[in-house]
Formats: sequence, structure tokens, C-alpha cells
Amino acid sequence: MAASYESMFGGILAAIDAEMRAVRQQQVEIAPLLWEMLDHHFGWGAGTSGFQPGASGKRVRPLLMALVAQAISGEYRHVLPAAAALEFLHNFTLIHDDVMDHSAERRHRPTVWALWGGDQAINAGDGLYALANLAVANLLHAEVPASKAVRAAQVLAQACLWTAEGQVLDMSFAGREQVTTAEYLTMIAHKTGGLLEAATKIGALLSSDDEPVIRAYAQFGRDLGLAFQVRDDYLGVWGDEAATGKSATGDIREKKKSYPVLVAFERAAAADQAVLRRIYAQEALSDEDVADVLDILERSGAIAETDRSASEYFERALAHLDATGIANPTQDGLRQLAAFLIRRAY
Repeated sequence: MAASYESMFGGILAAIDAEMRAVRQQQVEIAPLLWEMLDHHFGWGAGTSGFQPGASGKRVRPLLMALVAQAISGEYRHVLPAAAALEFLHNFTLIHDDVMDHSAERRHRPTVWALWGGDQAINAGDGLYALANLAVANLLHAEVPASKAVRAAQVLAQACLWTAEGQVLDMSFAGREQVTTAEYLTMIAHKTGGLLEAATKIGALLSSDDEPVIRAYAQFGRDLGLAFQVRDDYLGVWGDEAATGKSATGDIREKKKSYPVLVAFERAAAADQAVLRRIYAQEALSDEDVADVLDILERSGAIAETDRSASEYFERALAHLDATGIANPTQDGLRQLAAFLIRRAY
């Protein structure tokens, strides 16, 4: 599937990467360490050039933006400044998340904070936030009307705020004994769905004046974000470590209240719920604790429920895509990308 992903979308991904690198290279390096950290994070090491599959992540959000634009107008290059801005914003949140989660590895490389410490990692994230604002301003040089450029910047800012709210909720859940699946879905609708909604909404608003079409694409992105995160939660428990680049049971060991775990807290037998509460109240989990949690997840039906929930949001996303009334090969490509996101192994 990874090879298919690259073969289908490699040209657009390369254009996005080139746009991002151009924004980075336009800057005067006053503090070389900042750029060393950012180059490391994106896999833009010394001697590398051009698009390198996998080195900088999947680029899902800017790719969605570009595909929506192409499905509507037949072109995507006019959205590249906004696509670069969105990817800078997304990675700003990743660098800060790694600090908060104490994650030592991302994309099979040490995280920024693991190499340079939390304080400098926060600076790196802040630098990416600034680069995002510089990148979106380049819409004015892409023959995009100023009113639409401002609207795109507004959507990005709103998505960034939603993401922050989602992160606050996520962190608050860690200190609570009980969190409902409904509360969790509200959290991921903001933390994950916000940036995906921004991707599809901006792709549409920069390519169309049809407000119902813009809304339909935005809703497609929001529901796809929910499906994406629920699937990610599945991979965080039952994923292939070699494919994901993360510990297969890392989410359990870190006591994350991910969707499968919350399903078990709600649906497991009373005795199993008591075991879960005891385990998650501990400071650290042993290998035996992790094994016990996995057994309870299986008995509670969490695997099937997680699959069902991801599929439900996926079908809702496709319904919004159909509501646009647009039918062409690029729209088919959007469906294929959406399918990849919820069936992926990494």
C-alpha cells in the first residue's frame, strides 16, 4: 500500500515538499541550531534534495488540500502555499506533542526534544508556527484573491486553536479516572479533525465560490479525521512496530486513554473494569500489566468496536464527498486516499 500511495500521489507530494523547502530556504539563518532542528525533523539532512518518500511523513493534510483543489478546478498549484503552511502547522503540533508525551522517536528518527532538549524543541515548534504564517502569505503571489487568502489564513488559525483545545482536553483526560467515549470523540474531532477539515475546506474555498460544495468538503475532512484517529488508536495497540515506527503497545504502557481502552472501560465485565482501574492508577505498568490490558481489550470487544467506529466515520466522510456532486478521476483519488488512511498499517 505504501508503494501505491507514493506512485499515485508522488508528484503532488514532491510539489508540496518543494514549496516547504522553498519557504525554509528563503529565511536568513540567524540561529543555525533552529534550522538544524527543523531539517532533522523533516529529514532534510545535509546532502539531501528533492522529495524523499517517508522521510518527512505522509503529508496527508496538504495532499488532501491539493486533491480537493484539483477535483474542483483541475489544478492544484494555486493552493501550494496554503498546503505548505498547513504541514508546517501540523509539524509544529507534533514537535510540541513529542515534548509533552516524552516520545523519543518519530519516523524512525530521534525526536527533536530527545536530541536537543524540551526547551529548544519548543523553540523549534514555535519556528514552524511562524513559517506557517509566512507560507500562507505567499498565496498573494499565487494569483489568489486577497479576500480568499485572508479566509484561508483564518481557517488555519481556527484549526490551530481547535487543535490546542483538543490537546488540552487530551491531557486533562490523563488525570481523570473516567472518560467517556463521547468525550473522547469530541476531543479528537478538534485535535485531529480540525487540521484535516482545514485541509479540505481550504482546498475547496481557494478553488470554488460554491458554499455548499465548500461545506461538504469541510465535513468530509472532519469525519475523515475522526476515522483516521480511531484507526491510529487501533494501530497504537495492535499495530506492527516495524511499520508504525512506534512501540506496538506504547499507548498502553503510557496509559493513554485511547478509544479501544475507553471502550473496555465502558463495556468490559465489572471484574475486568476493576482490574483496568487498578492498572491505570499505577505509576508505571509492567509487562504483565500490559498483557492483562490486552486480554481485557479482547474480551470486551474493543477490537471490533474500534473497527466499527472507524468504518462508520469513514462512510460518513464518503457521503459528504458524494454530496459535492463532483465526479472525476481526482475525486476517485480522494476516495482512494481516504480508504488508505483507515486501512493503513502505519
